Amino acid sequence: MKRFGQEVFLTIESADGTPILDAAGLRIDFDVKQIQGFSRASVVIYNLNDETIGNLIGGNQDHYATLTTRLHGGNEFVLIDGFYISNSIDHKVLPDTITTLYMYSGVKKKHLEKQVATSARTSSLDAQLKAIKTATKFPGEFILKSFPKDFGAFIPPRGPSPMSGSMLEILELLGRENNFKFWTIGEDIQLCYLPDLEQVPLTDLDTREFIILDTNNMRANPKLSPAQLQINSNLDGSIVPTAVVDITQLLTAEIGSPAETLQIADNFAQTAVSGYKRFQVIEVTHKGSNYTGTWNTMADCVAPKRGATSPVGKSWFKRQGE
Repeated sequence: MKRFGQEVFLTIESADGTPILDAAGLRIDFDVKQIQGFSRASVVIYNLNDETIGNLIGGNQDHYATLTTRLHGGNEFVLIDGFYISNSIDHKVLPDTITTLYMYSGVKKKHLEKQVATSARTSSLDAQLKAIKTATKFPGEFILKSFPKDFGAFIPPRGPSPMSGSMLEILELLGRENNFKFWTIGEDIQLCYLPDLEQVPLTDLDTREFIILDTNNMRANPKLSPAQLQINSNLDGSIVPTAVVDITQLLTAEIGSPAETLQIADNFAQTAVSGYKRFQVIEVTHKGSNYTGTWNTMADCVAPKRGATSPVGKSWFKRQGE
């Protein structure tokens, strides 16, 4: 079933690859949150038959879901890629039978929960990530985004420290030590550095592929401050954590504003509000349905900013007795 040209494709299979469900023709509502650490989602399916519900809710095997969207026959976006179904609820709201599935990234289920006791040959970030990958037998990749050149290979003066705990806990600790956030994207884990303005020339932030935000694609006015951006747009699966968005085409004037206002609105967001035209996406929510008008992508983004400085003049360092 599809409404308004909104198509949603949901398939579920067991851990051994046995097909459990192809939800073609059914109403599907979804809410996917791509946030720091690991992604999670809820999917609501209407009017499954009793046998399929039993296969989903009962049994001892783990189940994994994949959800793809398409609008008016255009590009397909995979929003849920092998998510582990952690819980499910079935209830009736006559005349409908409603099944809600709760799920999170398969990378968390298979790898982030693993306990690690290992150490790296050196204290460089590259060496530590390699040691984690080996210890957990993680088949995906650690993908570094917006890091200063050669950051991963830099060896701090301190020696390597043992790493113990879950893979998730160790990555969180490394993130605090090295100023990065991380997300599960597909089968990989992407790490994104958050540079300040002085560090931008040392990174690829100015040369990386970016998404130009279009005012016509917005569902609501963007909320923009000197270093933060919140957007609510039509559903766009290319907007994911670590993506870079460009605000130069965003208008800051309402429809019907006088011509004089429109003339000065061009580039106003960049030059007068943010001071920098590109933001890194750090949190995304995709909501949609093939039955209702819901079809949104909401994202929180941050831009490099200048750190606070403190005066170090005479008033800070006085001689004894002054």
